[in-house]
Amino acid sequence: MTAVLPELDVCARDQSLITLDEACRRAALYVTPLDRREDISIADALGRVLVGQVQARIALPPFDQSAMDGYAFAASSIRGISTELHVASRIAAGSPPPPLVAGEAARVFTGAPIPEGADTIVMQEHVQRRGSCVIIDGPIRPGSNLRRRGEDIAEGEALLEAGQRLDARHLAVLAAQGFSRIQVLARPRVAIVSTGDELRQPGEALGAASIFDSNRPMLLALARQAGLDAIDGGSVPDDARAIAVRLSALADIADLVVTTGGASVGEADHSAAALAESGASFETLRMALKPGKPAVVGRLKRAAYLGLPGNPVSALVSWLTVGNAMIARLCGRKPGRRTGTPMTIVSTFERKPGRTEFVPARIRTTDAGPRLEILGRGGSARLKPLIQADGLAEIAPSSGGLNPGDSVHFHPFQGGLLT
Repeated sequence: MTAVLPELDVCARDQSLITLDEACRRAALYVTPLDRREDISIADALGRVLVGQVQARIALPPFDQSAMDGYAFAASSIRGISTELHVASRIAAGSPPPPLVAGEAARVFTGAPIPEGADTIVMQEHVQRRGSCVIIDGPIRPGSNLRRRGEDIAEGEALLEAGQRLDARHLAVLAAQGFSRIQVLARPRVAIVSTGDELRQPGEALGAASIFDSNRPMLLALARQAGLDAIDGGSVPDDARAIAVRLSALADIADLVVTTGGASVGEADHSAAALAESGASFETLRMALKPGKPAVVGRLKRAAYLGLPGNPVSALVSWLTVGNAMIARLCGRKPGRRTGTPMTIVSTFERKPGRTEFVPARIRTTDAGPRLEILGRGGSARLKPLIQADGLAEIAPSSGGLNPGDSVHFHPFQGGLLT
């Protein structure tokens, strides 16, 4: 039996196919990073992309503070197994602390500043309180239960890098640093267009050979989920001239124009002819990818262009790979693609090596932990497997048939489709 080389990343039956990584690299070359900037409130910054590096304005914590409710004192005050200290003050979070002298303790609460003269805190559960005194029993560890100034974040430390897409964690850090506003990139404007004589819109009559348009609503939703300014470019019939006119108009207002349908090389596929008529520079990518082998990428006027296949699963996979690489470049990030999370499968899956393949999969709970069940190929035009799945399993091009216990990379739908 002939061994399959692990590094092989092209389809052995068609050496003209390029790897998915190479396709993403080529597609990104047609994209010019945005330079439009906005100064916005932190409250509005969720999902936005940072323009520049953010450095810490202050140390965190900004002062030595208590890590819990208890009593603060100098460790040198403890002379024996049981030591009685006078409770000289009560310090809550937000209260300036008076200094302590030897033999004194302060009642402190979580987040309260540590008074001068104290270097240790003991938990309230580990002491005895007698009137205005507290008895410290047993050995103590000097410096315990303190949060030292700057132990979390040092003043001037680099916190966030340019190109970072902000989520709730980043907003918490910015707020803790006293930022009320931040500079971000303007939202990339992405126009989505459906092409095809067979397409009908909700409310229209469905003929014997027509279907309702599902790609455009799906891609518009994905674009909005990724924090993009999504523009509904409508639907255009299979006419190269009509498509060219629509693309030219959208290229004046969008940073990226995306079409679905007509991205293959058949005589009924009109994307390339429309681009040529529009004066665009473009190329057809024939990828070692399943589903979604063909895609058209290019540039028309000031906008980048991406032509996706018409089958919905193919369009989804191409958007999440090649499309994400182009959007990353728009946002000034390195146009790599996400690798997914390695997971063990519980399924048998027959396939030939040669292409990167994405298939619907769902998570199953087993005695050995979470495992992945592959739901079958589903087919590039079938939507039902997507709603039954928790995400997509990515199978490496070098892999042949899979068996239970093998590993794949998993791309969850929940939170995993963001660019």
